[in-house]
Amino acid sequence: MPADDEPVDSDSNSSVRTVPQDADPAKFPTALAARIGDRDLWIANGGAIEPDHLAAMQLDPEYVVSLNRTATEATTDHFPLKDGYVNDQQKFSAAVETTREHIRAGGAVIVNCAAGISRSSTVLATALAAEDNISFDTAVDEITNTRPRARPHPKLKLNAYAYLVNVDNRTEAHEQLSELGDSPHHRGDDSNIIDDLLD
Repeated sequence: MPADDEPVDSDSNSSVRTVPQDADPAKFPTALAARIGDRDLWIANGGAIEPDHLAAMQLDPEYVVSLNRTATEATTDHFPLKDGYVNDQQKFSAAVETTREHIRAGGAVIVNCAAGISRSSTVLATALAAEDNISFDTAVDEITNTRPRARPHPKLKLNAYAYLVNVDNRTEAHEQLSELGDSPHHRGDDSNIIDDLLD
C-alpha cells in the first residue's frame, strides 16, 4: 500500500485511492480514501471529499458523513465533532446512527474528518461494531488494514464505548468505558461529561 504522500493511479478495482500520478500537487492536496472491508464503505480526509477530488479518484458516493468543522458540496450529513475531547453523546450517537443507516441502505458511503485519522475512525468503528456484532477493537483493526494511520483518540473512545453500552448493552464496552473513564489522565475538563457517560 502506498504511503499517504505517494499518489498512485486510481482504478475501479483499487481498495485505496489517492490522487492520479499526473495531478498538480499544488492544486491537489494528498487525498486518501481507503475502502473498509468488502463493502463500499470508505474512510477519508477532508481533501478527499472535494467534488473534483472525488471525481479524480473515481468515487461517486451516495452518502458523505462529514465529522469535521466544515462540510463540502459532497457532504450529505454533517456532524461536527471535536477531536481530542469527549463529545456530546447525543451528537456522537447521531453520527453513528446515520452512518449505520447509510451502510444498511447500500451504495457508497464515505465517513470523513479533517485528517481521516481519529473522528472518522471512531465513528466508523462504532458503527461497524454495532452492525456486525463485533468488538470496537476488532472494527478498528478492520479499518487499519487499509488505513494504518487511523487511530481513535482515547477521549472519543469513551463516546464509542458509551454508545455500545447504551445501544447494545455490551459488557466488554462497559468495562472499557469504566477503565478509560476512571483514568485521571483523561478527566481534566471533561470530568462532568465522563461522569454522565459512566452513569
